Amino acid sequence: MDKETKVKILSAAKAELMKHSLDTFVDEPPSVAEGGSGVVVTGCPNCRKRFQTVNQLMYHLADDVLPKILRGASEIAGEAAEAPTAESPNEGS
Repeated sequence: MDKETKVKILSAAKAELMKHSLDTFVDEPPSVAEGGSGVVVTGCPNCRKRFQTVNQLMYHLADDVLPKILRGASEIAGEAAEAPTAESPNEGS
């Protein structure tokens, strides 16, 4: 695997991983503060998955996010493998 492909995989993995965090989000918007019946909950705002602890965040990253990152990495690696290589016209003669 060439360096360019590795850089693409690392960049895509980092971008996906950085989307996920232990934060708060409004479940069933709008929130009570906005006149609705929704509540503010802890979890991953990107996935809208509820959890309260860092340990649960780690499980979320391992069980939900990591498989998505690995699928993306294999797609990038597959695209790099399918890309035509620049061969000189005299090769293979």
